[in-house]
Amino acid sequence: MRALIVLAALSGTAYAETQDDGYCDYVEGVAGAQAAVQMSPELIGSIGYVEQPTADANPDPSTQKGLRLIAGLRYKLSGLYEGNATRARAKADCRRHRAFEQVRGETTSRAIAARLKVLDDALKEADKILRTDEQDFAARRTTAQEATATRVRVEELRTLAAEDHRQLSSLPEPSDRPLAGALASYRNADADMEAAEARLRRAEAIDVSVRFGLDEYPERNNPSPYFAVLSVGINLGLLFQSSSNTRAAKARKLLVQSGRGLGVEGTVEFLRATVEIETKRAKETEALVQELERQLDALTKIGGEDSKRYRQTVWFEWVKAKAQHAYLTTHVQTIEEVLGGKAE
Repeated sequence: MRALIVLAALSGTAYAETQDDGYCDYVEGVAGAQAAVQMSPELIGSIGYVEQPTADANPDPSTQKGLRLIAGLRYKLSGLYEGNATRARAKADCRRHRAFEQVRGETTSRAIAARLKVLDDALKEADKILRTDEQDFAARRTTAQEATATRVRVEELRTLAAEDHRQLSSLPEPSDRPLAGALASYRNADADMEAAEARLRRAEAIDVSVRFGLDEYPERNNPSPYFAVLSVGINLGLLFQSSSNTRAAKARKLLVQSGRGLGVEGTVEFLRATVEIETKRAKETEALVQELERQLDALTKIGGEDSKRYRQTVWFEWVKAKAQHAYLTTHVQTIEEVLGGKAE
C-alpha cells in the first residue's frame, strides 16, 4: 500500500495548481495596473519665485521677477506602446501557463481519474465483503484475525482512493479537450512572452511626450500664458539592442526546450522518457492483472471456505494492480497525445 501511495504522490503532488488557480487573473491584473500608468497623462505643476536676467540697459524690476505658476498635462505618447507591450506579455504568460498545465497537470489528472474509478468501483464490493466478514465473525464462522485482515485490506483501498481524491482536487479538472499541440502552444506562448519583453526593452530607450498647459506670472499681465511642447528623446543604446534581443530570444528558446530553469516536465525528452518507463510498467501490471484474474477464476471453481478466504486476499491485490494499470495506460496515452502535436 505504502509503495502505491508514494507512487501516486510522485506522479501528482508536483502539480499543485488547478485549472482556475488565479494565475491569469494575477498576471493580467498586474499588467493592467502597470499599463494604466504607462498609458495615462500626467498632471504637472510648479510654483515659485523667479528672477530673470535681462539685456536691457534700464530694466524694469517689476517685469523681471515675481511668482511664476506652471500647470498642465504631460502625455507620454510612447507610453501607448509600452502599455500594449505590457498587456501582450501578460496574455502570453497566461497562455503559456494554461498550456503548461495541460502538458504536466491534465495528463496526470486524467491518469489519476482512471485509477480512482477502479478504486471507487471496487470499494463498493469491498464494503460488502467487510460486512459479510463482520457477520461471519459475530456468528463465529470466522476468526478475529481473518476479520481484522479484511478490515485492513479495505482500509488500504480507502486510503488509496482518498489520496487520489486529494490529488485530483489540486490538479486541473480532467476534460475532453485535445492535448495534441499543448507542448507547441506552451513554447509558442513563451516565445510571445520574450517578444513582448523585447518590445518593453526597446520602449525604455524612446520617450515621445507632449506637454501643454498654463505658464503664468500672476503678478503680471500676460496676454498669452499658454504653452504646448512636443519633446522627443531617443537613447542611442537603441542602436545596439537588436543583436542582444535576438541573442536572448534564441537562448530562451533553447532553455525552454532543454527544460533547465523553465520546467523540465514540458520537454519532449522528459515526456518520451516517461512514456518509455511507464509503457514497460504498464505491460508488467497487465501481466500481473491477468495472472490474478486467472487465480480468482480457479479459486471460484474450487469452492470451500478456505478457498473463499484466499480468494478475498487475491481479489484485493487484483484491485490494486488493476487500478495502477489503469493509471499507467491512461498516462501513457495522454502523454503520447501531447507528443503527437508536432511540438519538436
